[in-house]
Amino acid sequence: MSSKPKQTKSKSKKSSSAATASSTSAGGGNSLRPSGFLLTCDPPVKQFIIHLNDAKIADKKFIIEDLDATHLLIKGEARDEITRKVEEWMDENVFSNIERVGENLDTS
Repeated sequence: MSSKPKQTKSKSKKSSSAATASSTSAGGGNSLRPSGFLLTCDPPVKQFIIHLNDAKIADKKFIIEDLDATHLLIKGEARDEITRKVEEWMDENVFSNIERVGENLDTS
């Protein structure tokens, strides 16, 4: 028996898939629609979006992949709904400056 390592002639999957993706998107006749969007947000907003996703039934969920603390991959058709709901949520949580009784706070 030989103790020499076997040599393989297989191509790297990364390079072959990159070539496939570039050849398909390079005007090959088929126009590709994006199926997902990379969403970048701060952790509290991300948790709110995960809450929205968890409230949906299984076939209506829109998170494809939870990537890290500030990134989600979401389905393209849910982008407008997520934007609208996050804006509503942010509007509900904006606090205006009010005068306190008994205190003289100069806010100028």
